[in-house]
Amino acid sequence: MPRTPRFDLKLDSKGMLERQWLEPEERLIDWIPQWKLPDFEGIPKPPWTSEQVVRRTAKIAWLTLVWIVGSVVLLIVLSFIAEGLSGADGGSGGGKKLKGPNVVLHGEGRDSMLGRMATPGLRSRGLWVFTNRRLAFLVVEGRTYGKFLSGSGKPSEFDQPVPVRTVLEVRDARYEFEGDVDRLRRTRILRRFKPAGVYRRITFADGSGVDLRRYR
Repeated sequence: MPRTPRFDLKLDSKGMLERQWLEPEERLIDWIPQWKLPDFEGIPKPPWTSEQVVRRTAKIAWLTLVWIVGSVVLLIVLSFIAEGLSGADGGSGGGKKLKGPNVVLHGEGRDSMLGRMATPGLRSRGLWVFTNRRLAFLVVEGRTYGKFLSGSGKPSEFDQPVPVRTVLEVRDARYEFEGDVDRLRRTRILRRFKPAGVYRRITFADGSGVDLRRYR
């Protein structure tokens, strides 16, 4: 029996949502892959579950081993490309890439509306989805590509529906879409504010909400 293809959060999400998740006449506005916990402003980060702690510990141990084995090779590669990087024209790419986070959850404490929705499930690898009817965060069950391997090639073909789990879902009657906002980010070292990008802002009645970086 052929093995189910590994799910690519960048390439396969749109097709999966249109095939099996959207309701009749519902329109997909944007979808944003997530490989790590989004940024939190004014809301405590959700706690870890025991399963998440075990998986993260194993991942750290594996990455440490890979780093030790590959460090020498990496240094050799960097030595070959260093000269090319130093001489590259930084202005030829049509503008500087902004470094803002993909998703920001903001509010006033854990008792805010969004604070109560912040569960450990938001630490999972998944997909933020915004439509003309709802906002949701979905976890794709099964095998998925990591961030740096996602987005190459072409979308996979799935014979059966992709198993997804809904961690957060809010209907449009419970929030207001404020439109696009320009966000700022604070640099780590000099603590200066710089542009982070354009975001779609979704707010609840108490002022808490979600900012989704606009890609489409």
